[in-house]
Amino acid sequence: MTDFYKLTVRGRARRLRRVALAALRHYDLDVTRVRLVTNDMNGIFRVDTADGAKRILRVCRADGLAHSLAEIRSEAAWLHALARDTDLLIPAPLPTREGDFVVTVAAPGVPEPRHCIVFSWVPGRTISKQMTGEAIAQWGALTAALHEHAAAFQPPPDFSIPSYDKVFPFNEPITLFDEANRELLPPARRAVFEAVLAKVQEAVDRLKASGEPMRVLHGDLHQWNVNVHRGRAGAFDFEDLMWGWPVQDIATMLFYSHGEARYGAVREAFRRGYTSRRAWPEQIPGEMDTFIAGRGLVLANDILLDTDPEWRAVVPRFFARTEARLRALLAGGAFDIKDWPLFDRE
Repeated sequence: MTDFYKLTVRGRARRLRRVALAALRHYDLDVTRVRLVTNDMNGIFRVDTADGAKRILRVCRADGLAHSLAEIRSEAAWLHALARDTDLLIPAPLPTREGDFVVTVAAPGVPEPRHCIVFSWVPGRTISKQMTGEAIAQWGALTAALHEHAAAFQPPPDFSIPSYDKVFPFNEPITLFDEANRELLPPARRAVFEAVLAKVQEAVDRLKASGEPMRVLHGDLHQWNVNVHRGRAGAFDFEDLMWGWPVQDIATMLFYSHGEARYGAVREAFRRGYTSRRAWPEQIPGEMDTFIAGRGLVLANDILLDTDPEWRAVVPRFFARTEARLRALLAGGAFDIKDWPLFDRE
């Protein structure tokens, strides 16, 4: 049998479907169909049931970028609280017959047991396919509502998620500046990356000294993780939860529009929606741009840790593109994303 990590994305997805089917045996669901949605990071499957309902099953990755069982259970805890306390469109976790929100199962051809979790379906189309001013404003208002709930959220004692109180928030090795990556970071590029590192660290230190408490952040609420349904925005993919400050959360979202011709309009519409519910969180001019640049560093480190051969093939191009983006942010100038095509999203 071919090694799992040498298979194509489609080949790995076929194996992960075995895991998905094994996980579903732990739920009281009359399943009629299981279909792959994506195998980009995790294995995401749509589950149809005899009562006509749709749900999402995530088969979590198990490599160096995987989230721990404690982190996945913490994600479920906040989503359960959001479903209980609000009417927001979010993926509520479904308990197993044993009453847990996470089940760990194994399947032939997949080398590690995988953590799996089932969520309710978030209807609609992603904002990425309908970037109108109104949809973007709804995205901003949704983000503000999540920040409001997070400010009052009382986590359970075993709640465990990363903290954005440092430049690299995730609990993973920081290899970006290692000697092994010297070819990817020649002196001029390294100087740019290190300048951004210093600016982000300064911004983090300023937030820590401000006295504003950290709260739970979605951590990855870009336009591919927000749906609009009948005039309402809904969020999904809460896997990257972290403690932090709202300005960091918004900067992470805006990173993916930075460099597009419509970026100014996107940012303004988002701000309009956000401030319809709460004050804009940027404390000093340029703070948002600093954390947008910081997202570039985080993704550059992540791509070095990703074992997927398709990602590995684009690492040099990714680093060149990231350098151009960081230079623009440091200088306060323009960056044209059309000149640096890679994927629809990093």
